Amino acid sequence: MSASTSMMATFYALLTVLITGMQNITIRLATDDGAHSFQVVLFRNLFGLLSVMLIILWMERRLPRSRYAGVIAIACIAHVASMLSGYFGIAVLPLNESAALAFAMPLFATVGAALFLGETVRARRWSAVIIGFFGVLIILRPGVIPFEWGAAMVLVSAMLGAVITLLSKHWIAGETATTLIFYQSLFSCLFSIPPAAVVWEMPTGFAASMMIANGILGTLGWITFLRACALTDASALMPYEFLRLPVVAIFAYALFNEVPDQWVWLGAAIIFTSTLYIAHREAVVAREAAAHRTVGDPP
Repeated sequence: MSASTSMMATFYALLTVLITGMQNITIRLATDDGAHSFQVVLFRNLFGLLSVMLIILWMERRLPRSRYAGVIAIACIAHVASMLSGYFGIAVLPLNESAALAFAMPLFATVGAALFLGETVRARRWSAVIIGFFGVLIILRPGVIPFEWGAAMVLVSAMLGAVITLLSKHWIAGETATTLIFYQSLFSCLFSIPPAAVVWEMPTGFAASMMIANGILGTLGWITFLRACALTDASALMPYEFLRLPVVAIFAYALFNEVPDQWVWLGAAIIFTSTLYIAHREAVVAREAAAHRTVGDPP
């Protein structure tokens, strides 16, 4: 990979981190102004869908068709459930804590791949998973600080995010990124309507503007992430993910006077180091498997 390509990949990775950090802030600002987190999810998916449609129609002049619409719809049930629980956690937890706990998603994905998909996970990755969950316990400190439902909801969101990752990896991997984003946005918008209707209250102008901004930022975050992935291997982007915590910490301090304690930083570092190692090992295993197939192919 050339130096210019590496620089562009880094630029898009950092931009993705900034955008996702800003999303957390818009969620918190909207809910602090009276909007229910379920309403924020609906606005996120509605304006995400509208922005995706505009981009696709501008670039391709037509909306895509999918071979896996049914599977994407099933995945979107988990996706919306993940958003509902995750946004609730962001609304009620300190932003730094919710951002740190969200790093646990690859841990759940590794466990799910081994238990339900029959993937081989050897001792080194299992050790990393165990160490990562130890980091979760450091943040939660059960028995030392009171149990918080928000923390449980963020972890539920991470588990459901792992389900989505496994579905995408094994059943809709042949779909194009454009098609996947469009149908994910469409189904997620439809599935977000019932829970938002149950708690619906007319949002203030400020809350509505934050929810709209969250939807547009979500689409921009997808685009910058896909651009980064197109320029380099996804595992090479993992180190940048940890920067999300200091980005959120800066916003949280400036806007809400929230300061993360040392346990949040320590737990987040342990979780992230574990997930980084898991990503590294998965990349190594994939390369070895590809090399083995190449060597074993008939001339």
